[in-house]
Amino acid sequence: MGKKEYREREGPRRKKKKSHKIYAAVVLVLGAAIIAAMVFLVFYVQKIEVSGNDYVTDQEILEVVQADDFSINSLYILGKYALGKGETLPCLSQMKVSLKSPWIVKVTVKEKPIVGYIQNGETYSYFDKEGLVVLESPALIEGIPYIEGIGMGEVKLYQQLESKNKKIFQQILETSREITKYELEPDRIVCEEEIICLYIGRIRIRLGRNVSAVKIAQIQPILEKIGDKEGTLHLENYSEVQKTVTFQEEPLEQEIGEDTLQPDSSETQNVSGDPEPDQKEAQESSESPSEP
Repeated sequence: MGKKEYREREGPRRKKKKSHKIYAAVVLVLGAAIIAAMVFLVFYVQKIEVSGNDYVTDQEILEVVQADDFSINSLYILGKYALGKGETLPCLSQMKVSLKSPWIVKVTVKEKPIVGYIQNGETYSYFDKEGLVVLESPALIEGIPYIEGIGMGEVKLYQQLESKNKKIFQQILETSREITKYELEPDRIVCEEEIICLYIGRIRIRLGRNVSAVKIAQIQPILEKIGDKEGTLHLENYSEVQKTVTFQEEPLEQEIGEDTLQPDSSETQNVSGDPEPDQKEAQESSESPSEP
């Protein structure tokens, strides 16, 4: 067979192979386009369900989840949060994203607990156990203690509260953490001449300059012994070693913003939050410390 004849036969074969490759490439491109279109249509976000939030609004969470242009796709949203690339809010301690269906995204959040609030003009600024302002609202939330008696710097949402007296402010935060742990619900936490005081109903509880879990643990048992009396409970010097607790009956000024007492007459009792066999005996007036 001559070279000329071989070239004439080989030419059509090469053209045929080349056309097959082009055809295969076109098919692949079209296939990829079809798959991409299907993914886009099937996983196009039609709804985002939010759960677990109390003081953060659904809209705030939705704006964070769909912060970029690609977040119209549920797979993209799922992927970015799975890789830790998704945005979140400073007031959330946890944020999980899952798919309820290809077109429905489910967002489950866990908010940072509020431990106290201060009044900032006509706005209430609520903060967490670290002093981070997690909510600003004109509405008053019941069951959260009001913090007063300590000067604050500029208050901004999602920023740390700052005070000139950092030591006392840290003790206030410690108090907030501990009362949450022991499920106490004081009306106010007040700094009175650098002494931390709790106001629970008709009782003022003086904790001193240094707050501890040991002191906070005594409050509920002692309140049960005191009953419906009114006065001041002294826990300033209470510790695991020194267990002296004194209760002084006296009328208290209860208005928020008033830190002064107005006693007419008083009666001092030594009480203890530690378990005792005879509650009546524990409430009797005595000059010696009560035994645990």
